[in-house]
Parts: sequence; structure tokens; C-alpha cells
Amino acid sequence: MRFELDGLDVFFPFPRLYREQYLYMKSLKQALDSNGHCLLEMPTGTGKTACLLSLITSYQYAHPERGKLVYCTRTVPEMDSVMAELVEVLGFREKCLAEGSTTASGDGKKRKLKAPKMGENGNPGGAGGSNVLGLCLSSRRNMCVH
Repeated sequence: MRFELDGLDVFFPFPRLYREQYLYMKSLKQALDSNGHCLLEMPTGTGKTACLLSLITSYQYAHPERGKLVYCTRTVPEMDSVMAELVEVLGFREKCLAEGSTTASGDGKKRKLKAPKMGENGNPGGAGGSNVLGLCLSSRRNMCVH
């Protein structure tokens, strides 16, 4: 699903968005807009990771000058699932931009969207282009050194 959230084109890789997910993303966007901090809580299994990655990568796409996302986890399996989710979110964004899909706006009308130009002279790159780098770092104790 591709939708507009307070003027931001958001790429969410699932066909349905729950109210709690929408409110989570809205609060996160408000914190980003105000250069502030945000502490959000949602129960297990409500799609926090998908919401966070969808909103942050969409925000970076629209504002490549804003910088990086550092996502910390406690365990290696959590890290693996976040990276898999990131691949899904970015794959969905790439598919939407290639198709020139429509987005739902706050007034309920569908609008045809095109990929915005990114970077200097419209060159894609940085956080907003196709040159996204996902990097996992783990402590030495998680490595097999035999």
C-alpha cells in the first residue's frame, strides 16, 4: 500500500494498514519533522518493524539530507528479521516507483505519483536512492571462531 501521511509519500509493503500502525507512523513523523526524540510502544506482533522501516525509509527518500537510520537489536535473530523486513520495504518502494503507482491522500482521492528527483542534479543516491546500504554488526561473542 502506498499512501500519503501529512504530505509524505509512504511505502508500506502490506495491503492493509491498521489504525494503530497509522498512529505510530504519524507520531514518528512528527518527531522527525521537529528534530526531536520519540519513544513509542506497541504490543508484540503489531508490525512495529514494518511501520518504522516504512516510515523512516520513506522519510529519507523525501529528505535525503536527513541522514542515516541506526537500528539496534538485542539478538542476532532479531537483526536477521529486521534486515529481511528492510529488503521487503525497499523492494516494495522500488516496485511502486517503477510502476508509477497511485497513492491515497487524506481526502480519499487517489493521485498518480512519479518518483521525485533525488540528490544533486536529480541523481538517485544516498538514503533516498537505490543505493541503500543495510549493514549488520554483531559482537565477537556471536561469531564462530573455530
